[in-house]
Amino acid sequence: MSEKILFSDMDGTLLTSDKKVSPSLQRLLTKMVHAGNRLVLTSGRSLGSILNVAQRSGLLFPDTLIITTNGNEVYDYDGRQFLLRKTVPMDIAQGVIDLAHKYGLHIQSYNDSHVVCEKDSSELAHYKKATGMDAFFTDDIMGAIKTPPNKLLAISLESRSRLEPLRQDVIRLYGDSVTAMFSCDQYLEIFDKTAGKGNAIRFVCDYLDVPLSGAVAAGDAENDISMLDMAGIGVAMANADPQVKAHADFITEHDNDHDGLADAILKYFSL
Repeated sequence: MSEKILFSDMDGTLLTSDKKVSPSLQRLLTKMVHAGNRLVLTSGRSLGSILNVAQRSGLLFPDTLIITTNGNEVYDYDGRQFLLRKTVPMDIAQGVIDLAHKYGLHIQSYNDSHVVCEKDSSELAHYKKATGMDAFFTDDIMGAIKTPPNKLLAISLESRSRLEPLRQDVIRLYGDSVTAMFSCDQYLEIFDKTAGKGNAIRFVCDYLDVPLSGAVAAGDAENDISMLDMAGIGVAMANADPQVKAHADFITEHDNDHDGLADAILKYFSL
């Protein structure tokens, strides 16, 4: 049997609105893997947040690879090592933080285990509830991290329009090195321009010697578009943004709260 890979986004795709994997979907994913296929969790989340979900949901299968932080990292779980890591240069990261201050926005980055930000806020509380991560507070985010970060995340619970001026400034000033895109209306992600979920999918397929035609990618938000374009089959969830659906080969009948991902698994994987 030819190996196929399901590259699945998490929030809005694999996970329900309450950030869980339904038992029926977990059983179907297990059946898919046991039939000789792979599941690669592919998320804007950090590694620790992905592992928290995967461990409690029974999604860490043998030979698991994980794509984190919008394609900046590819992690080999069994080998406990990164196969790929991309970062934002320190000076650009500090420039993004300064711009976030200019617009009065919550801004955060990450070390290996924690969110790193300046203070507690409603935005941080929202993020912690969604991801289960803890936070480390500091007046100097980059000084605390000490190394170039994988990404920065600006959050506004008010509206996407509050984040748009920051996005435009980041692209104008640093667009040769980084990109700024939305993973949902509340989250603006800033990361290496050569990263992205699409390029990470290509890296994983090359690493595993699986053709891109054997890749099925499923997602719901702007930061998923590159992987829908890269994979042999691009799947948009019923709850996906309209611009994401425009890039899809298949749109699920059901949304993420009703096991919509199962629609794609049953269509494209022989179980």
